Amino acid sequence: MTKRVLVLTGIRSEYYLSRSVYQAIVNHSDLDLEVIVTGSHLTPLHEYSGKTIEEDGFPVIDKIESLLNTDSPSGRLKSGALQLQVLSHVVSTRRPDWLLAIGDREETITLALCGAYLNIPTAHYGAGDRAVGNVDDTVRHAVSRLSHLMLTASEESRNRLICSGEQAWRVQFVGNSGLDRYRTTPNISDTELALGLGVKSMPDQFVIAIYHPLTSEIAEAGQYARIMFEALKELNVPVFVSHPNSDAGQEKIIEVIKEYSQLDFIHSFHNISDPLFVNLMRRATMMVGNSSAGILESPFLKLPVVNIGTRQRERTHAENVFFVTNKKEDIVEQARAILYDEQTKQRVAQCGNPFGDGYASEKVAECLAKTPIDKKLLVKDLTF
Repeated sequence: MTKRVLVLTGIRSEYYLSRSVYQAIVNHSDLDLEVIVTGSHLTPLHEYSGKTIEEDGFPVIDKIESLLNTDSPSGRLKSGALQLQVLSHVVSTRRPDWLLAIGDREETITLALCGAYLNIPTAHYGAGDRAVGNVDDTVRHAVSRLSHLMLTASEESRNRLICSGEQAWRVQFVGNSGLDRYRTTPNISDTELALGLGVKSMPDQFVIAIYHPLTSEIAEAGQYARIMFEALKELNVPVFVSHPNSDAGQEKIIEVIKEYSQLDFIHSFHNISDPLFVNLMRRATMMVGNSSAGILESPFLKLPVVNIGTRQRERTHAENVFFVTNKKEDIVEQARAILYDEQTKQRVAQCGNPFGDGYASEKVAECLAKTPIDKKLLVKDLTF
């Protein structure tokens, strides 16, 4: 019998990582997909990115307007509460066979709470990672405790969950689905890419910059973003920068981006479509900031990354990632080493990839299709 899989998506970055998983579920003969759209997808923050989901042809069964127009720490919590109130009704009414909670945001935990209280099997994809210093880290681990099946991006994450008391049979390593899009997205020419991004031509060298606010450093978000841009000014290399996610502190970062976008060499975007972003990453000289793309996706491309500050610092990573402080001189020194130091270039060229082979999505779909839904799955226990 075909199993219905319900997913909840609330932000562009999470959707772009999840799209291949959605497609794998749609393509699987034993699975049907149901999508609920919420969060910043339904706001002008990222140019109503929810419309992309419908344009991609996925079955959107409901929309939940939940994101409050605020930059305060409590705003995200209140938005999650609004989301849960409506989501619990939708899930209890539809009662799918599986809930698929992806990542570490409020959409992830609200969906997992529905599964736990409504006794519906919940799979957590992206379980077991670490992102110390941000609330997302604790949310991720809480979601795993609420879930019946955990699907990890690395073997290290799988081992971490098992060591924390999760039963080994519930935890499966599948890889990072973000890599799947680099395997499958068609290459486009420099001319097409420049046209899509609205620039005259693609430079020979350029930096991708993405800086997100950190829950424990909301007050410093704008200051740290400014330091990053001051460091980028020293490199004399064009910069493509994308706006941050919708977490508290993002308004301060956006103000800084708007200020520095007046400089000729900085090109800023509210939202970069996935095909353009993938092709931009393929051509980039380096990535600077603190985006998870710099940790999880860059090894597949052997793209050097300067990760600034504490966000992502304790996460599993490959040798192409260089961690620096929020000091301008540290950022500049490491970026220049990437540009000019042969030993640094060799380290990046030889980096491994702990996040799978680019076929994670098919493995996620197969786990959902083949895992028996029975008392053994639903009655969860720990090994200690």
